[in-house]
Amino acid sequence: MKKDIHNKLIKYGWHNIANWVVIEVEGSKQKIDEFLQGQVTSNIHIINDNGFQLSSICDHKGFVICDFIINLNSNAYKVIINKELADIFIKELTPFAQFYSVKFHLNDQKVVGSVEKSKTQLNMCYWRNEKYCLGLKIHDKNFDIPNSISENEWLLANKLAKILFLDVENIRKYRPLEINFDHLRVSFDKGCYRGQEIVARMKYLGIDRRKFSTLISKNTYKVNESIKIVGKKIISNDLQIFNAIIKKDKINLIKDEDAVVDIF
Repeated sequence: MKKDIHNKLIKYGWHNIANWVVIEVEGSKQKIDEFLQGQVTSNIHIINDNGFQLSSICDHKGFVICDFIINLNSNAYKVIINKELADIFIKELTPFAQFYSVKFHLNDQKVVGSVEKSKTQLNMCYWRNEKYCLGLKIHDKNFDIPNSISENEWLLANKLAKILFLDVENIRKYRPLEINFDHLRVSFDKGCYRGQEIVARMKYLGIDRRKFSTLISKNTYKVNESIKIVGKKIISNDLQIFNAIIKKDKINLIKDEDAVVDIF
């Protein structure tokens, strides 16, 4: 069961993400490039035209303030973000944006998430493996697309990819290495951003005794003190799927528990 469980859980289709909004980044392309590259944790210079990239911003202590997805389309940048974090993003970056004559505008476009087969050649994908890819589309307010998968099925596909979307309760609580952002949202080659020195030090010099994981278990499974759940727990049939920070020396013991289907 463990070998095929991921494939069985994945559902292909589209979902209107009602709690995500679009922020337009306004200004000259050169100034926006300079500004964003010095603030976000990812390397925006490797985004393809009309492409999407997972990213985040940190405070000076290296704690993640908020996470989002950046879109580059015809030399224009947009930030797709949880609506609860949008004001935080704008408030946090506006003092720095002023030095580059950059402004933010919250528009009324819709965000649609997709789970597609990996062989599909889609520029909209922000993550992919050999089985499936996760992507976004931005549509005008009046555009209507019927949901073919549920919110839980959309979130589940991201959790299986070990992609965490923070909510307002989790901001400034974790550094990138604690929640897998170092693999998905951080560039260690691009240069400085706020918190970069601490994040790099933890990456190369720190001793990491915990692992950010995805755990699939039966509904009867009771989480013990060695597991710290991060984000929303998803229920699918008789299974529960969630991301968690787990003590490394406890992982093999957890794997052997009867109610645990898989942990990775």
